[in-house]
Amino acid sequence: MQEEIVFYTNPWSRGGIVHWMLEELGQPYRMEVIEYGPPMKSSEYLAINPMGKVPAIRHGNTVVTEAAAICAYLAEAFPEAGLLPTPVGRGDYYRWLFFTAGPLEMAISLKSANVTLSSEQQMQFGCGSYETAVDTWPRR
Repeated sequence: MQEEIVFYTNPWSRGGIVHWMLEELGQPYRMEVIEYGPPMKSSEYLAINPMGKVPAIRHGNTVVTEAAAICAYLAEAFPEAGLLPTPVGRGDYYRWLFFTAGPLEMAISLKSANVTLSSEQQMQFGCGSYETAVDTWPRR
């Protein structure tokens, strides 16, 4: 019997990314919707994610948090789904997967909060300016 996948999410979270990935895998999973506030800070859920955030998955005894990490994990755990690139393409795959979840998301979030970083802060935060992050994204 295959290990159960439990998907912890909230409709207003980045869980939509993981939900899409789970659907693409074609594997059965159980969804647990966690409400914001006290339910995410309950001792039961903090045992899954000590940050009290969603999304998270539990696959058997393995717990993975953070949307990009969950997607990378699932692609590797279920290679038959064909979602993990061949080793030749994996460098770009990891680069853009984690660029999107790191510097690009931070730059977009700062811009949406009307925060402008000084030149020194751009080096400290690692995302650079919004313009630099957006211009880095590959165009085809």
